[in-house]
Amino acid sequence: EMTSVTGVQTCALPISGAKVEGGEGASLATNSETICQRCHGLRYQNRLPVEALRVGTQAQHEELQPEHFRELLRGLARRRCLVIAVVDLFDFDGSFTPDLAAIVGPSNPLIVVANKVDLLPRRAHPEDVRRWVRRACARHGVTRIASTHLVSCKSGVGLDKLLGEMQQTMRERRMDCYVVGAANAGKSSFLNRCLNHFAAKKGTGSVKRPGSANKNLPGRLTTSHLPGTTLDFVRVSLPSMRQGIFDTPGLIIPSQLTTLLTTSELSDTVPKKQTDVVTLSLKTGKSVLLGGLARLHMREGLPFSFTFYIANAVPIHPTTSDKAAATLAKHVGGLLAPPASAERLAELGAFVEQRFTVRGRGWDEVATDIVLPGLGWISVVGSGECTISVEVPQGVVVSSREPMLSGAEHYRTTGVKFTGTKLTTKRGGTKRRR
Repeated sequence: EMTSVTGVQTCALPISGAKVEGGEGASLATNSETICQRCHGLRYQNRLPVEALRVGTQAQHEELQPEHFRELLRGLARRRCLVIAVVDLFDFDGSFTPDLAAIVGPSNPLIVVANKVDLLPRRAHPEDVRRWVRRACARHGVTRIASTHLVSCKSGVGLDKLLGEMQQTMRERRMDCYVVGAANAGKSSFLNRCLNHFAAKKGTGSVKRPGSANKNLPGRLTTSHLPGTTLDFVRVSLPSMRQGIFDTPGLIIPSQLTTLLTTSELSDTVPKKQTDVVTLSLKTGKSVLLGGLARLHMREGLPFSFTFYIANAVPIHPTTSDKAAATLAKHVGGLLAPPASAERLAELGAFVEQRFTVRGRGWDEVATDIVLPGLGWISVVGSGECTISVEVPQGVVVSSREPMLSGAEHYRTTGVKFTGTKLTTKRGGTKRRR
């Protein structure tokens, strides 16, 4: 069933009359708008009333199963439509829509929207990043792209040009637009920006208010850092346009670390502002713990520099390889969180080690990016050759890729030292306060 609304969120999940033990009831009416308990929790509390309402293979409802979402999207290739694919720049490989070329089909136009550009370091050159995005799409089998845009759905950067092109294509070719992307890539936030943009041009619809007063306005799609917020096709009718824009369910990527985390742990791992980038020099026998979620080990070779692009709430804790396990056991849930406790660490299951051989390109160029899907990436700089390994929960697929930010000048300005309790700069300042 397709849900048709005018900018109003709905999940089409048959739980509107359900009662959850300890909850507030199944529905909430605000300004004549009724939403289910799941949407109420996501919109107003940024959490689910119970984990059973979370999208995933263990979900009780068929409508919350990932395969249900994939089946919905497979039909787009048979429709005449514009497809906008939203991808998270900070988690590009972990948020790229699987089988995107097949979803779009052989003749539909495709616009790639790289969201969260505001999270990249200020030194990032937009044209270089845009070219990198197109090459990265090609590696995923997507080469027929009408245009590529770098945007921030949070701040609005880059959206005016994108929305102008989208509107022109829809009108000239008389086609609807479908917005696709992995869970948490920013699709619903993009559509809310569309609503505000076109409503402002017509003088109708939502009125932007200062501060956070605009956050929960009626007539907005529910947004959350939790995967699987949108559960069906949701039609958004825009003023003065016959064609409609459709939000689609976000696809769950099994190799993402975030699929294993609780709602509270997700809040820490998904970056909300520009990250405090740090660089550490590691020699053989050294390790770095990324909270309790991942472990980087320098196994052999010459010293290399490692620059971490990880959410500020995830601790970066250097140690030695022989003490890594003991350090994690002692501090998990405290100094090293997420996960929230030793019990939660055990629930993540066995950690598996994935090895990489890195051939340096000298100290002026990044050799490679090590990608931790759902968490971020690590840029590696050095001369000669080294072997590193990364330990992550089983099922999470770590990979290496062409560097997004190839210039290595940043490692000189983001270098830090570990004093035993905190990361400090050469001038004594503390980095990455949680």
